[in-house]
Amino acid sequence: MLIRNYAKPFSIAGVILAEIYMLLVMLAPYGQGGRPLPAPLPYEETVAAGAPIPGWYLAARIGVGAIFFGPLGGLVGMGVGLMYSGLAQWWRERAKRRTSGEG
Repeated sequence: MLIRNYAKPFSIAGVILAEIYMLLVMLAPYGQGGRPLPAPLPYEETVAAGAPIPGWYLAARIGVGAIFFGPLGGLVGMGVGLMYSGLAQWWRERAKRRTSGEG
């Protein structure tokens, strides 16, 4: 007897969790004390410390992050769902064999 395939619900949960994680990563504040850059920035492109980040930059960053985080989270969720379905089916077959006395 086959059991339910859990790949789809796990995949949907993976997309949702990946998008939440993406928002937490993209909207996190920058670190205060980081490592120095390998090459100094040109004078024209330097920004004063504590300057607000432009809204268009955050929106573009979230949009690009959503393109990558969502599908990859769905793939991870699908893999976990397939492993869970296989383990549940194996466990059910094993329990059925034990109760019927086959092995």
